[in-house]
Amino acid sequence: MSRWLWFSLTAIVVLGSTSACTKRVPVQLEGGKFDPAQRVAVTFEDGSQVIGKIGQDSHIQVIREGAVYRGTIFELSLDEIQVVDLQLIRRASGSEAEWQRMTNARRALSNVPPEELIFRMDQIARVERVKVDALRTTTQSIFWTLTGAVSAFLFADRS
Repeated sequence: MSRWLWFSLTAIVVLGSTSACTKRVPVQLEGGKFDPAQRVAVTFEDGSQVIGKIGQDSHIQVIREGAVYRGTIFELSLDEIQVVDLQLIRRASGSEAEWQRMTNARRALSNVPPEELIFRMDQIARVERVKVDALRTTTQSIFWTLTGAVSAFLFADRS
């Protein structure tokens, strides 16, 4: 029985340490260029957001009009960001998009032309760096580790 206890405690510690909480920190753009090594959230004047590492051929997440898309940056210049191969991930109003994507997966993979979005650099409202919040990650890990340990001890005591 102690083998299961140690296994569950180890699993809880490993899983608790890999789940990281993030926060957004404002960034000043230098010459209109993004650092491709940093993960950023770019918010535009119309409310659209581009989240990810902004670089040529990078995979990013686009939030626009209540829908979340995954896409690839095709062209990045000082004037605009062109995003292609957009795939609808989900809508803010439930799981209808996930269900449609699952039921139409074969048809969607065969003959759907890629969508394209172009974001102008002069319409950027703010840029925020997405970074790991160490304090919150630590407190969440400690909480879930202690919760898992107490649960494991209670489970082992009942057996």
